[in-house]
Amino acid sequence: MPGHQGRCCFLNREISPMLDITEIKGADSLYYSDGVIKNLEEYISKLYGSSAYISAGGSTLCVQAMIWLLKGRKIVAARGAHISFYNICAILGISPFFIGNSRTVEYVDVENALLNVGRNAVLYVTSPNYYGEVLDIKKIKNICDKFGAILVVDNAHGAHLKLTKKNLHPISNGADMCCDSLHKTLPALTGAAVLHTKPGMFNRDQVKKAMALFGSSSPSYLIMDSIGLCVDWIKEYGNSSFMELELKKKHLVEKLELPFLNTDPAKLTIDCSQLKGGVENALRVIRAHNIEPEFYNFMFICFIITPFLNEKDWLRLYKALSGLLKLRTVSSSCVKFTKFKFIKVLTLTEALKLEYENVSLQDANSRLCGGVIFSEIPGVPILGYGELITKDIINFLDMLNLKTVPVIKDEKHLPFNKM
Repeated sequence: MPGHQGRCCFLNREISPMLDITEIKGADSLYYSDGVIKNLEEYISKLYGSSAYISAGGSTLCVQAMIWLLKGRKIVAARGAHISFYNICAILGISPFFIGNSRTVEYVDVENALLNVGRNAVLYVTSPNYYGEVLDIKKIKNICDKFGAILVVDNAHGAHLKLTKKNLHPISNGADMCCDSLHKTLPALTGAAVLHTKPGMFNRDQVKKAMALFGSSSPSYLIMDSIGLCVDWIKEYGNSSFMELELKKKHLVEKLELPFLNTDPAKLTIDCSQLKGGVENALRVIRAHNIEPEFYNFMFICFIITPFLNEKDWLRLYKALSGLLKLRTVSSSCVKFTKFKFIKVLTLTEALKLEYENVSLQDANSRLCGGVIFSEIPGVPILGYGELITKDIINFLDMLNLKTVPVIKDEKHLPFNKM
């Protein structure tokens, strides 16, 4: 990302330093909009069937505002949440009830968790995840309705899902709130995002106030203008471009008998546990064709594919992936996702206030995590603030080649027994 790859012509032609302005007459004001920005948000609202609010601070600002708007409610969250969710909960003194692991969440876990926390709850999930896996939002919404819970979706990687053949956008499938990072798969500058709420859920001033609490008082007009141009592109080319992308991906996957995940149209993810030499060997083959993936970890290599790839890009990608065919194997060659028993000793807020130090992995046994440990940047945490570092977790982190971890510095004066 950005998904436009620098190839969307209007970003080169129409965005210029002349648009790097501030709140002058005619330019409107992001957090107090009543002119062109409000008109843009109203258009996006019609496009997505939501109440939409633009952000020049990425989906991070949207996540912060959403959690602020829902403060006072109990939050059930899938562990695969982005670090911005963990941070805002720590800042606001919220202690979520976590379910699932850093990749997946089971629907039965959702139901059991909401049953345990009772009414007035929020369910917070990430869909699509980093690997492009999309949850059944309709199914999850039905579970939430059963318990009177609000459904919030981090859809940062899925702004395009409104434009695909099967409309998988969270708002279209029942979510009460979600965020979209436009720049990930659509032609907008990095930092361009939208916060969506179900129409009538909040009044406009409430949402704008929440965003102003965490956003810069000088939001970028370059980013905001790119959102407007992006919406123009969506209106004229969005559906046809993503229908074509889906066909190109389908043909690529059918030609290559590789262990691809069943992912959304804008992601191409390879399970390297089924390749000889795992991720490291696969990366050598791919990089030999001057291709760098969007990200990789101990098990997967992920690419973002968008309508802005040209035919030469597709050919080069095909040749690179064809080189992986000789690596296919039926045996697993790398680390699998593991289910751990997570032991929360301190809340996110309590742990955030304490000093931490970095120690060697082996010295971290039975210590408390003093930060966030993740396997990719920007991260989905493996372990969060205030959780106990067990031997099982150390063994797992050792397989990921992590050498040091953050731990709370002085635990002897803390009023608890770790074990």
